[in-house]
Amino acid sequence: METLSEQLTELYKRKWGGLIEQLKTNGLRDQLQCPFLISALRIADIEKKREENKLDVEENPENEAWYTDADIRIMFFGQEPYMWEKWDEDMKTPDVGDLMYTYEKFLDDNYVTHKNGGYFDQDKLRSRLFKFSINGILSCLMEEMGKSYPGKTISMIWNNISKMSAITKSGGGPVDASVHEIEHEYFHVIPKEIEILKPNILIFFTGPGENTYYRYIQENFTMDGEPLPLASLSVHDVTKLPIKEVELAYKTHHPNSTISDKAHWDNYHAILADIKENIDQLLKKE
Repeated sequence: METLSEQLTELYKRKWGGLIEQLKTNGLRDQLQCPFLISALRIADIEKKREENKLDVEENPENEAWYTDADIRIMFFGQEPYMWEKWDEDMKTPDVGDLMYTYEKFLDDNYVTHKNGGYFDQDKLRSRLFKFSINGILSCLMEEMGKSYPGKTISMIWNNISKMSAITKSGGGPVDASVHEIEHEYFHVIPKEIEILKPNILIFFTGPGENTYYRYIQENFTMDGEPLPLASLSVHDVTKLPIKEVELAYKTHHPNSTISDKAHWDNYHAILADIKENIDQLLKKE
């Protein structure tokens, strides 16, 4: 049976040639970061570790079992990649495996496993997306799992709703409509990523209301109804999305938005409360 990462590799390779040709034809590569490819592989340099007799790839639980064996799997979505892989100086086209390796190495270096799940290393990463938002939600859920569901675990995958990002002085930013149209036509991979990775929960840090990123969500997922309010908060700030492809889905502000930390946490607590209300059903399904 193919691993998740092998299935993702095949998905990306099927789309890769057409995307790269479009970026070349339209003279866009020097304006964009490399496309954002994800992986479920936790050990990036397998061949080296095998040569050093430090790894039995078939049995090592850190391969993909950290994700596949979890009782609840969450996929967190940011907006677009920021300060990610760039084309080299001669604009040589990178290999799919090289870009997936970047993601795998990032997990190896920054994601710390825990008996109830995992979290990002607070000392290594400065990004609020990881330190404040993803870690904050994961820590609350792991505490709940340890208290109420001992032996049950949570895992996460980090993704971006836009696979393309403009090169900016700050390190990355949204692409214009023409670039997004190329991505949508030639590299529409998120629905298949969901099918392969089978997350139970999606959490989108893509901003308030029906913005551009919300339209990207609608392009990738089937909405079965209207967004629902949580607690007494505005659907502009936090909402439950009726996405058919997964059990639970939520959308709220990006962690770098100008609202206060308290406002962010009001939104997160509303999401956490709804997850806790439904957690029994999630675990029964497993």
